[in-house]
Amino acid sequence: MPATDDLIEGQLISLPPEAGDVNAPRFEPNDDWLRDAPADLQKTAMWRWFATRYEDPRIAVPHDEAGNYVFTEGRGPCYADETLHERFDAFVPEGVVEDLVQRLQEEVGNEWAKKRIEDAGLGG
Repeated sequence: MPATDDLIEGQLISLPPEAGDVNAPRFEPNDDWLRDAPADLQKTAMWRWFATRYEDPRIAVPHDEAGNYVFTEGRGPCYADETLHERFDAFVPEGVVEDLVQRLQEEVGNEWAKKRIEDAGLGG
């Protein structure tokens, strides 16, 4: 899983309290705050949201004999570009969303696996 500072121009950025509960197992940003936040904070919030819901399939999903992912239990594949644009285009400029999408695609690819609820600390 890429580190936040790898995705946000080499910076480690902390979100302010008004961004949302950063300690929640599944981070949900405050959309009103997100709309007016600087681009680096928007990317950080989008990444936190994404990373609390999806994971790198290379380490989370079994492979078949040909090396293809075998997504089970409705875990995917989920596509970073579709998922992020669908969730954030109404609140964040499309170019900011696309920048994060491109970074994720460079680091991991476009296919991601949904995290299981128990993996996110939400019970199970």
